[in-house]
Amino acid sequence: MADKLIGIQIGAVSFQDEGVGAVLDTVQQRAGVNAVFLATPTWSRATGGRAGPGFPPPDHGGAQPDLEWLGGNYATVHPEFYGNTVLGGAGRAPEYPDWDMLADVIPEAKARGIKAFAYFDESSHARHLRSYPNFLKCLEVDIWNKPARRPCFSNPDYRNWVLGLVEDYVKSYPLDGLMFSSARPGPLDRLIQEPTRQGLGLAVCYCEHCKAKAAERGVDWRRAQEGYRKLVLWNAAISEGKRSADGAFVTFWRLLLTYPELLSWQSLWADGQHQLYRDMIGTVRAYRPDMKVGWDLYHNLSFSPFYRAGQNFADLSHIADFIKVSTYHTSAGPRFFTFVNAISKAIFGDAEPALVYPLLLKMLGLEEGPLADLPSTGFSADSVRREVQRAVVGSEGRGMVYAGIDVDIPVGQAAETGLPPTNPGDLPMIDGDTTSGPDLIKTTPERVTAAVLAAFEGGAQGIVLSRKYAEMRLDNLSGVGAALAQMA
Repeated sequence: MADKLIGIQIGAVSFQDEGVGAVLDTVQQRAGVNAVFLATPTWSRATGGRAGPGFPPPDHGGAQPDLEWLGGNYATVHPEFYGNTVLGGAGRAPEYPDWDMLADVIPEAKARGIKAFAYFDESSHARHLRSYPNFLKCLEVDIWNKPARRPCFSNPDYRNWVLGLVEDYVKSYPLDGLMFSSARPGPLDRLIQEPTRQGLGLAVCYCEHCKAKAAERGVDWRRAQEGYRKLVLWNAAISEGKRSADGAFVTFWRLLLTYPELLSWQSLWADGQHQLYRDMIGTVRAYRPDMKVGWDLYHNLSFSPFYRAGQNFADLSHIADFIKVSTYHTSAGPRFFTFVNAISKAIFGDAEPALVYPLLLKMLGLEEGPLADLPSTGFSADSVRREVQRAVVGSEGRGMVYAGIDVDIPVGQAAETGLPPTNPGDLPMIDGDTTSGPDLIKTTPERVTAAVLAAFEGGAQGIVLSRKYAEMRLDNLSGVGAALAQMA
């Protein structure tokens, strides 16, 4: 097993609560960890902060939720790397403003033979990002020609800010690697996968930079915008139960035939995301050719044939040293249950969820139990093996495939949090989980052990324990160690 990566995602708060050495010793002894993915920068509670508000805390670390948590860059900002963007060096996390996580943790990790990766969570949905000076200049523009909620991949100021962070980390710290997460769907993905609200900044982006790229490809942005406005109305009608004479799917297909720009605009958006990947790995290669760079592909890849089509392993493997596939088999049950019900109110609005479910299983190559049971059973460990195997085959022998292993990812609706009401537009789509009740699936050491064994059986070159150490129970972490002992 010495050649396999055993990684774990850890946020700054865990080191502050428990001490750097104590955390590293715990994860190494219980789970055989030989790589830490340090969550910086992150503006998402999913990877930063303590266990999510409204969910039970684990058996270590701070027990009280950090309700004032905002997130950001937990490393020192070196201004010389941000001169090519109106954002400058914005982004230093207000939590622990005088503490540098990378400077403190990397030496301790290396002393224990543990590699250190920066885990860059784009967190494009985060409200705090939009509070930075000049950040509004980087936002996408929606179909109504108003600023949307997320930054535009094609905006040079946003791109240069991201690349400035990358250059800062690469040149300032002896990191072994960097992993980037961009958990957001494209303009077409969201509209066909779930009911939406017209005011959420949909079907982006029509900024001057995206219009210029469209012109280079001979795509008429006005036609794209017109088509997406009609698609938003189509989505609203289906979600309200207003079925047209020809049904949801035929009406959608007719819109595609009338406005082929709908697909062109989805491709334009996805290409912008992947170009940022290329620029990031190129920036690293220019200074540190030995440093490993990879992409954390979010959970929608396991659920949606539409999103999956736009994330081609064969293409991505040319611009990555590794790809982390989020094979979260425990939380997958409640999440997929929610997803099936959502997509049955969008593109598959002609059928009830019970009929849509077996179709999606066939499309995605899944073999799971009845739809109604998913919130209480989760996915099988074999789903981990299947997803890893698909990624290994799809990558055509280039790069490495790491399996994201679900350890205590929260499921169901949170109890009272003490936070302001959440706007749906502030959340990544696939993190939606509408399930509730006392019988929801829980992580167990046995489930963790089975998932780890399945990942390596599928051909994974490593695993990354996810989402964050701050919400993982210690006995469940020991489930990783039990799997490694069986494989020894």
